[in-house]
Amino acid sequence: MSNISHARVSSNAPYSEGVLNRSDDATIRSALARIPTTAALDLLKEQDPCQLVLSNVKTLFPLEGSIAGRARTLRFLPTRVDYRKAPGEPPNFRLLDATQPGDFLIFDAQGWPRGSVLGDMLALRAKINGAVGVATDGVMRDLVGLEGVGLPVFATSTFPVPSAPTLVAWEADVPVQCGGALVVPGDWILADRDGVIVIPERWVNDVIDGFEIFTKEEQFCRALLLDGLSLHQAYPMPPAIRPLFERYLSDGRLPSEAEVLKANGGH
Repeated sequence: MSNISHARVSSNAPYSEGVLNRSDDATIRSALARIPTTAALDLLKEQDPCQLVLSNVKTLFPLEGSIAGRARTLRFLPTRVDYRKAPGEPPNFRLLDATQPGDFLIFDAQGWPRGSVLGDMLALRAKINGAVGVATDGVMRDLVGLEGVGLPVFATSTFPVPSAPTLVAWEADVPVQCGGALVVPGDWILADRDGVIVIPERWVNDVIDGFEIFTKEEQFCRALLLDGLSLHQAYPMPPAIRPLFERYLSDGRLPSEAEVLKANGGH
């Protein structure tokens, strides 16, 4: 076997724990956990939000609300006769042993459907070390055991055979793709029943800061619809009725249909 070098989890890895400033992570996790993935993507509508979605990656168990964490990554590659395993210690074991509280593990399985990349024992190790979730564009197994571990897990499906014959965990804490989305270690991951998305560090405050006003706008539009106004009049909120929304913010008074019609030019 030739000596091919590859990145592995270590204290000097380019995306190791020592590089990330985690001083505010608990506050950010708590703030993000209030935000649905759909709302976050609406707030990032200028950033090509389709690129931020891990396509076809869904929760395997019922999930209440949202969960958020820092991305730690693992890349799988196809096996070959002369490469049944990666050089050195298994990167998946090293990553799980190095997992820190608040980590959200992202496994790039290249969409492979016939080899599980996570079962209950590995999930247990991640849970004990403080992981908040694991997501893959591949498959998982040991559903009963996984549910018992209590760690939120997201995958495209399940498959009862492990990945060892067909996939090899190759490197960790490097940029990967998952479900067609680029995930860089240190990115924020947000997940709920709608799916899993990646929020780059540079945009996370935009999402958190924008969510409060976004929620109030949604409440305002919903109230107008419940009052019988049409979608054209109320949602998405027409710019013409924004002054009525500002009034609603100040005194809580919902505009009448006549006021909305007037603001919309009689339409």
